[in-house]
Amino acid sequence: MCLLLSIAAAATIAAATSITQAQQPFTAAATLPQAQQSSAAAAYESDILSARPIRYLLGVGPGMMWYAHGGSFSPSCDCVFTGESDSRFHFAGEVLVQYPKLGIAYGVLLSYYDASYGFTRDETRRSVMVGDGADVDVDYRSTSDVRLQWLSVTPEFLWYIPRSAFFLQAGLEFGFPLTARYDHIETIRSEDVTYYDGSRENVLLPEGNIPGGDGLRLAASFGLGYEFVLGPAVALTPRVGAQLPLTAVSSTDDDWRVTTAFGLLMLHLRL
Repeated sequence: MCLLLSIAAAATIAAATSITQAQQPFTAAATLPQAQQSSAAAAYESDILSARPIRYLLGVGPGMMWYAHGGSFSPSCDCVFTGESDSRFHFAGEVLVQYPKLGIAYGVLLSYYDASYGFTRDETRRSVMVGDGADVDVDYRSTSDVRLQWLSVTPEFLWYIPRSAFFLQAGLEFGFPLTARYDHIETIRSEDVTYYDGSRENVLLPEGNIPGGDGLRLAASFGLGYEFVLGPAVALTPRVGAQLPLTAVSSTDDDWRVTTAFGLLMLHLRL
């Protein structure tokens, strides 16, 4: 009787062990899809919560700048000098913070402007001759050597046109004056005619500061450019732009304003 009970107990244990081993593959198979689902959910969550990529760029480049003195100014008496324009070599630096996924960037454009110019004005005036001589028409030339330089700091915003490398730029230029001086000299051009002291040149105004020339320059800035990506950390960016003045050069000549434009070839390095 005891032998029969021992055999029955051994059979029961063997059957239980067999059932447990048979259930294990199904349990592993049941947990595998749950692990895959958890991994996929984690990746999806990571994509949503990940920070948008930001690029920090440093740019430098040469180019040309053009400037035009609009309106008129009068250093002394009633002599009025009107608009003149010229061009010069130009150089600029730039710091940009770029958001590629949003297609925007903001930064600061730093450059130096020299809008100096030698103004000339010719006229013929009826002049009184010393002695008994009759009045005669005399040719005069008035000159004003204007020296005008400033440091330009332009906070800017860039918008990249979708599906292209073109971008539009807008900003506000702050011009910090470095030099703002002028003079006024009149010279007789007619032969055998001099001033009372026998000279042919009259300094109407020695070189001095332009009234109000030490004030901050403000100008609206606009531009267009194209970004050639040369590598993961290098881009070549040709761009053109212009600054439309909001403030006058002189406090005594409200319509004397300087408009500037530029063309640059910027090399941008990713920091």
